[in-house]
Amino acid sequence: MEVLRTPEARFDGLKDYPFAPHYVMVPDGEGGSLRMHYVDEGPRDGQPVVMIHGNPTWSYMWRSLIPVLADAGYRAIAIDMVGMGRSDKPAALEDYSIDRHEAWLEAALITELDLRDAHFILHDWGGITGLRVVARHQARVASVVYSNTGFPTWEPGREITVMNRPGAEFLQAFQDMIRQTEDWPHWEQVASIVLCDLSDEVKAGFAAPCPEPAYVVANRKFAMMLPTRNDNPMLEENWRALERLKSFEKPFLCLYSDKDIVAPEGHRSVRGLIPGAAAREPVILEGGSHFLLEDIPEAYAREVLTFLRNQGEG
Repeated sequence: MEVLRTPEARFDGLKDYPFAPHYVMVPDGEGGSLRMHYVDEGPRDGQPVVMIHGNPTWSYMWRSLIPVLADAGYRAIAIDMVGMGRSDKPAALEDYSIDRHEAWLEAALITELDLRDAHFILHDWGGITGLRVVARHQARVASVVYSNTGFPTWEPGREITVMNRPGAEFLQAFQDMIRQTEDWPHWEQVASIVLCDLSDEVKAGFAAPCPEPAYVVANRKFAMMLPTRNDNPMLEENWRALERLKSFEKPFLCLYSDKDIVAPEGHRSVRGLIPGAAAREPVILEGGSHFLLEDIPEAYAREVLTFLRNQGEG
């Protein structure tokens, strides 16, 4: 497996991202190892709060929430998925799968960091990869905040009578563009989706991990793995994870925004089956796009802290 590593100098002086890097080594799935990066702020004996980003972002997206959590006494951990941020980047599209992302996160958070009694905050693809880790390690999880994401499934053995999933044509067109665009400037896509005026400094922060087109492979592969067809293998594995989560009664907050064009009602995919999620009405924040931490960071942080501090309330 050929592996790229973004030069450290690319991360110097990023706006609102003064955090020292931390690393763990995880198996690459082919007999080697990969370096995964994570931010680790706040007291080391504080209760862990794990933040898992989606695509096409990295731990930079949590830059406004990390200090809020640390100041409140939590151990704020924001990890970069393999292929993104400061983590190592396998160079080939075929190096990536949802199963591998799940295994890499599990190795980093459970095996290496040995986190227990941890709160998980999941966004976008982090809502799929991260929730699958939660499903396998429920005893280590204190609660979940689920934001602007969804959990698509297909029951194993169920007959497929219609192959395309809802929205397939739009997503397939997007995937076709990604296949043909090796130098996809995904930070510009973030800028086009947010409702705020994303400064050049912030765009540079999102672009920092990718000095050359070769470093965008993981982002492109995530786009290609979007479930446009009902035979996508991810869907059956998601179904199995959701079956395990039918016993998850711990606090589970769906925290979304009202201007999301990607997964505006993604909470419906989990609330009917996960008891902890069904026990709480979703909180829909006003004025936020899919990347709600760019648009309404203060409102988001306020709701997260309220949820964490009132775990006994339904």
